[in-house]
Amino acid sequence: MKKIINLILLIFLSISVYSAVELNCVDNPTTEVVDYGLGEIGVRMYSGGGTITRFVFSPFNRLNFGGSLDISRLVGSEDPEVREPFFYFKWRIYDGTKKFPSIAIGYDGQGYDFIDSKYRLPAKGLFLAFSMNILSEGFFWDFGANITKYDEKPKLLGFTSFRLVYQDIFSIGLEYENIGIKDVQQLNGKLGFVLAKVVLIDFIFNNIYSEKSKIDRQIRISYLYKFT
Repeated sequence: MKKIINLILLIFLSISVYSAVELNCVDNPTTEVVDYGLGEIGVRMYSGGGTITRFVFSPFNRLNFGGSLDISRLVGSEDPEVREPFFYFKWRIYDGTKKFPSIAIGYDGQGYDFIDSKYRLPAKGLFLAFSMNILSEGFFWDFGANITKYDEKPKLLGFTSFRLVYQDIFSIGLEYENIGIKDVQQLNGKLGFVLAKVVLIDFIFNNIYSEKSKIDRQIRISYLYKFT
């Protein structure tokens, strides 16, 4: 019994030394990164039984590497379709101060909403992100710009988001993405809950305000683990 109690305490202490991170609000990047020696596995479930799985790890301080894989119709009776995997990278180059935002640069090749042989929402591509704490502790403003490919042409777009994180218990986020292309710019929101500091469950609401389409409800589950 004593050995079991010690094992439970060891697991609890190992979990307590790190907390779940928000690498993205919904689609928009933040400047947050997975700490050195840790990794994150995230599964995003979308309509039609599809999933986008992302693997991120941090072999060096401030640097994250990884990739993502989209499998449509994974859940259901139809044959699943595995799509091309994409590379992910983020480098937090500045931690920021009370007056200046933190800064991160990176690349995310994963697009969203696959229709007619291409993603309706383009990947962020090469991005520059800023994040800062405003008004009160736990309230963050993220903003930045990204260079992506849309209709086979390079495009410079903008993005912004607001996040409220309460004591590693729950979070609320609202974002506006793809600023610069009217057809794909949209408002997204999320409500997230943290379990044992290492599991983050986000209920996502894509395209909240649109006269052309309905709100797309999704679920994203992220797990933070230690690999060193």
